[in-house]
This record gives sequence, C-alpha cells and structure tokens, in this order.
Amino acid sequence: MIVLVAAFVSLALMNGGNAPGIQAGGAPPFEEMLKIDVHAHIFDEMPEFVEMLRRTNLRVVNICLYGNRPELLEPAEQRAELFYQKYRGRFYFASTFDLTRRNEPDYAKQVIEWLDKTFEAGALTVKIWKEVGMDLKTPGGAYLMPDDPLFDSIYEHLVKRGKPLTAHLADPIDAWLPLDPGGAHYTYFLKNPKWHVYGRKDVPSHADIIAARDNIMVKHPHLVVIGAHLGSMEHDLDEVAKHLDRFPNFYVDVSARTFVLHRQPAKKVREFFITYQDRILYGTDADKFTGGGVPSEEERVAFTEGMEKTYRADYQYYANKGTSTVGGGEVECLGLPCGVLEKFYHKNAERLMPALAER
Repeated sequence: MIVLVAAFVSLALMNGGNAPGIQAGGAPPFEEMLKIDVHAHIFDEMPEFVEMLRRTNLRVVNICLYGNRPELLEPAEQRAELFYQKYRGRFYFASTFDLTRRNEPDYAKQVIEWLDKTFEAGALTVKIWKEVGMDLKTPGGAYLMPDDPLFDSIYEHLVKRGKPLTAHLADPIDAWLPLDPGGAHYTYFLKNPKWHVYGRKDVPSHADIIAARDNIMVKHPHLVVIGAHLGSMEHDLDEVAKHLDRFPNFYVDVSARTFVLHRQPAKKVREFFITYQDRILYGTDADKFTGGGVPSEEERVAFTEGMEKTYRADYQYYANKGTSTVGGGEVECLGLPCGVLEKFYHKNAERLMPALAER
C-alpha cells in the first residue's frame, strides 16, 4: 500500500498535485485502505452487511458481552464463532467469561478452561466490561474491582496465551457529573440511568476505577491491555497520553468516541494521533443483536446503509483535510499522514492480534 501511495503521490507532483484517487492529505481512497473495526457487537445474520464489508475492504472483530448474563453469553459466543467460520476474513471475534460463578472455589480454573476453548475456536482477545467496578459486588459487599486478586491467574493466562485484554472499565467522566444537555454523553445517560452514578456515594469514583485498571498493568506488565473507548478518558487526551507513556503495554481504541474527538481542537487531536500512532486502534462499537428474533430485510438494509455511512464519515474525518459535515455541523478533519492511517486502521490491530493479518 505504501508503494502504491508513493506512486500516486509522484504522479500528483508531475501533474500539479492532482493525483487520481488520492484523498486530500495523501490518503488512498476509502475502498483501498484495509479497515479493521476492532470493536463491534454484530450478532445478526445479515448478508447485506457482509457484502458491504467485502465491497468496502472492511473487517470486524465481534466482541462478546454478557459476562453477568449466562443465558446470553453462550449464544453470543456461538454466534460469533459461527460468523468467524462462515465469513472467514470478514468476521473475527473476542470472547468474554462468566462472572456469575465468581464466588465458587475453582472459579479461575473454570474461566481459564472456558477461555482456552474460545481461543481454539478463534478468539483473538478477551473482553472485561464496566460491570466490574460499577455494578458487581464481592461477598463482603464491596464493589468488585478489575484488579481484584480473583482475576490475577486469568490475566496471567492471557499473557501465556498471547491474548490481549480488551477493557471497557469505568464509563465516561460524565457518569459522575450532573446531566448536561450539552454534554457528549447526555443522550446515553438519559436513556441508561443505571450507569449515571452522579450523587451516589457508594459507587467507586472514575479515578478509583481507572487506578484499579492501571494496577492490572502494574501487576501484569506483560499483559497487553486495550482500553476501549479511549480508555474511558476521552475527555482529556493529555491524560490518555500520560497513561500511554507510563504503560508500554497499554493501547486504546476509539470505538464510540470519534464523535467526542470531533468536539476537540483538530490540531491537538492530530498531534495525539501522530505521537501515539503505534498505540491507537480504529473501532465503532456498532451494535446489532435481535436476540431470539430475526431482523427484517428493511432492518438489515437500514443497518448496513447506516454503518457504511459511519465508516465513510469516519474515514473522511481521519484521512481528509478541510472540513466535513457531521450531524448537521461542520467538523475540521485531521488529514492524518498515510502511514499513521495505516497503523490506526489495520497495522496496529494486526500486530496485537496476528490472525487479523491473514489475507
């Protein structure tokens, strides 16, 4: 790809800067860039979506959830494995583990055996979710934190197996602040009041949960941790940078946070991406799971068209120069260098999860 882009750039210089097929900023056209969405939850059978992935040069990592809902955990895992086998090269997946048995004496052994089965089936990484730290309790009544010794042998097993931990721990800082109609996450917390913990003195603070996540990396320095949603620190890129500097085994994805980056000065965001170009991964947090039902053709088409618009809009923001219209407003694009885009969109993911590099 770099050789191809270099040829196009040379052609552009010979033709006064107008190379065919080159985006402003020197990036290749959308379809030519391999794009890996490392953070999605798409468990509905949708041939239209698969065809869109093929046509637009996209791959998706389906992340399993439901650690505290065993009635959904195994069906989601089975669906993720099915898609991986059926649509090889388009769908990959991340597993998770049961949290409801955490007080059983052989809990860690059970989890390790379960995870090994998922790895044999193709799981690339393992997800831990915000219910750890914000919802689940220990037998003594304290909140179960992600650095609890309960998880230590599990984390060490991930190191042994060479699997990253995808960690959505804590929520945006807005969860601990008064609801603000102008806030980036106002609509989410309005619709999900359970996770809006402002005024609740019993819930650990945002800082407490982030510190517990950091302590995982202190205790397990060889464990690769991918901080989902910019590590729940999207409100402060300087803070994200401090964590990336402190922990060489820490990475972040931008899933469900590109729109937050839109609100920040483009120059600062661009500098952040260039400085930490080896540590940031692309993702959307796309979600489509009808449960026991089957989506209609209209629902499948609408979802597919909506996701293609999202993928294209994201690429325009990250790759282009100038401005872009997003949500009825103008956003200054980043115009990231081609080499940075390649790392962000696929090379970093391929390095952390080598199976993604299969062609």
